[in-house]
Amino acid sequence: MRRHAVPVKDLIPRRRAHVSGVLRAVTYRPASAKPVLVGQLDDGTGVVDLIWMGRRAIAGIRPGVCLRAEGMVVAGRSRPCIYNPFYEILGEAP
Repeated sequence: MRRHAVPVKDLIPRRRAHVSGVLRAVTYRPASAKPVLVGQLDDGTGVVDLIWMGRRAIAGIRPGVCLRAEGMVVAGRSRPCIYNPFYEILGEAP
């Protein structure tokens, strides 16, 4: 699962990183708000928020899906974030 991936606990802000894990939660914003989709990716060492700006939904992005993502790490308020990551859906969590 972590092939070439950096553990979430070792992410460094302002550096590109590859992460992989399971989406534990996906937050959908109401239609009246700006379109933003947030997925919480858990790799067992921590959680990183994957944030897709301008999207209300993405096919296959749902809780329980294994995912590999890549992007620039940003220091978030409560946990690191990656905005508009490149991603690959790996399948359902075991």
